[in-house]
This record gives sequence, C-alpha cells and structure tokens, in this order.
Amino acid sequence: MSKQRVFLSFERAAKDEPILSSLTGRFGLVFSIFGATVNDEKQFVALELDGEATKIEEALQFLRDSGVDVDVRED
Repeated sequence: MSKQRVFLSFERAAKDEPILSSLTGRFGLVFSIFGATVNDEKQFVALELDGEATKIEEALQFLRDSGVDVDVRED
C-alpha cells in the first residue's frame, strides 16, 4: 500500500460531479481530507490517498481527465 498527498483545484463544472467518491468505488482507494475550501470563488481540496500505487496513478489521471488540477506533493 502507498500513500500520496495531493491538492486538487476544481473548475465549476467538475465541482458538481461526484468525483471524489469515484476514488473509492472505481479505484479502491481510501482518502482522508485534510483541508478544503469550496465556495463560489474557490474549489480546493487537500487529500491523502491510500491504496495500491498503480491505482493511485490511475486515479490521478482520471482526475486530470475530469478537469481537476492535480498538484502532487512529496512528503
């Protein structure tokens, strides 16, 4: 199992989709939210993803393809 911290910025269209729930259902990942700002001006979520490294990479690509700006942080 791997852990990865990521910072996500959503555009208006992406914030109305159940994108985060897909991380669990579609990729089998567990996530913890350790920060968020979601309002009309900003849509920002900081997550720690936990799961298989290949599934984390697939999930990050899914997020990018869904219009989410993904910033991967190294510990």
